[in-house]
Amino acid sequence: MRKTFDAELLELSRELTSMAGTAQDAIDLVTASLSKGGEEGAKSAIELTASMDQMERDIENRCMSLLMRQQPVARDLRTISTALKMVTDLQRIGDQAANIAEISLLMAGDGVKPEVPEDLAIMSRQAGLMVRQAIAAYADRDETTAQAVVNLDDVVDELFDKIKRELTAKIAHQEDHTGRAVDLIIIAKYLERIADHAVNIANWAIFCVTGQLQ
Repeated sequence: MRKTFDAELLELSRELTSMAGTAQDAIDLVTASLSKGGEEGAKSAIELTASMDQMERDIENRCMSLLMRQQPVARDLRTISTALKMVTDLQRIGDQAANIAEISLLMAGDGVKPEVPEDLAIMSRQAGLMVRQAIAAYADRDETTAQAVVNLDDVVDELFDKIKRELTAKIAHQEDHTGRAVDLIIIAKYLERIADHAVNIANWAIFCVTGQLQ
C-alpha cells in the first residue's frame, strides 16, 4: 500500500513539473513573439496555456484521491496540500502568459515590429527560470534552490522598475509612442506577477520541507 502511495506522490510531482514546463514554454513563446513581431508564437502560447486548465484539474483530482483513498502521515499531508496551493499559482502564471500573448497579437496586428527593451527579454527569461526552479525545488525537496528563487525576485523587481522608468520617460518625450510604451509596461507588470507566483511556489516548497511558512 505504501509503495503504491509513494508512486502516486512521485507522479504528482511529475505532473506539477510538466505543468511548470508548459508555463515556461508559453513564457518563452511570448518573449520570442514580442522580439520578432510575429503572431505564431503568441497563438501557440495561448494554446499551451489553455491546456493548463486540464492539467490543473488532473492534479487537483489526484490530490483529492490521495487524501480520500490513503492515510497520509503529516509529511505526506504537507506534500499534497503544497501541490494544491502550487497548482493555483501555476494556473495564474498561465493566465498571465496568455495575457501577454494577447497584447503581443494586438501589437503584431498593427504591422509595426515592436522595439522591445532588452531588459524586458531578460525579465521574461528570468521569470521563466524562476518558475522551473521553484517546481524543481518542490520535486527535489531542495530548500536551498527554493530560497534562491525567493532571492531572485529582487532582480525581477529592479528590472521592472527600470523598464517602467525608461518607458515612462519615452511617453513624456515621444507622444506618438505612447500606446506601444503602455503596452510594454503592462507586459512587464505581468512578468513581475509571474515572478511573484514563482516565489509563492518556492515558499510552498520550503514549507513542504520544513513545515514552516515564510
